[in-house]
Amino acid sequence: MNHHIGVTISLDASEEVRQKAMMAANILHLPWKERKATLGETCASDCDCLLIYTKQLPEIWTKDSIYRFHLGTAELRIKQMKRGVQDRLLALLPPRKDIVIVDATFGAGRDATVFSWYVGNAGKVISLEKSAALWAIGKEGLAQFSDSDKDVIEALRRIELYHYDFVSWLLKAQSKSVDVIYFDTMFKHPVKRNANHIEAFRKSACYDTLQKFILLEACRVARECIIVKERSFSPLFKNELFTKIDSKRGQSTAYGVITCKNRK
Repeated sequence: MNHHIGVTISLDASEEVRQKAMMAANILHLPWKERKATLGETCASDCDCLLIYTKQLPEIWTKDSIYRFHLGTAELRIKQMKRGVQDRLLALLPPRKDIVIVDATFGAGRDATVFSWYVGNAGKVISLEKSAALWAIGKEGLAQFSDSDKDVIEALRRIELYHYDFVSWLLKAQSKSVDVIYFDTMFKHPVKRNANHIEAFRKSACYDTLQKFILLEACRVARECIIVKERSFSPLFKNELFTKIDSKRGQSTAYGVITCKNRK
């Protein structure tokens, strides 16, 4: 899926914001779109969506929706854990907090936020994002997003986000250099109840798929385990590398776990 993304500014943007946006377009190798009266005119016929720099956080616009950085379910999950409720994803991690987790598909950053809150200062969360637009949104969000929960904000600030695709990163990474690698690639079959509300996100995302050689490279790099989030019926989970599939009745997604310890 190859969508064309342009960069522009909001109508009330200052000259400083304009310069920042033009610099971002240059760094990200995205076309600069001179702002017109409406976003539809600005987008014209040669792009599907716009990365818009504003006085606040940047946003992604399509004719159907707008995506801005927000914590979403991450905030709810952290609140539940503070009340003693176990998080399904965190339950799959090694039973200690001094670990290095690589979230290989940052996306909206919610799982990375939960990971970072969980490991605190004892561990480290490194995130990778191939999409130029989502990386730009995430970079600004991690640095500037504010919330009433001081612990959550500290978790955001600790995340190290890099504009990198996971295949290139894995091929260059040293063996057994991190503890956990997490993949949450864009679903081929999206959860329908969300499909109409995240069009701007989906159009700016990358759709790289996990193949066996990628999982094997991840096993080489990780000391403890690989965790993959997918639809429960995904054929990916039929791969013999997986040692556990965490699938819950009534849940539309499942987690596959590959244990890396003692794997040659």
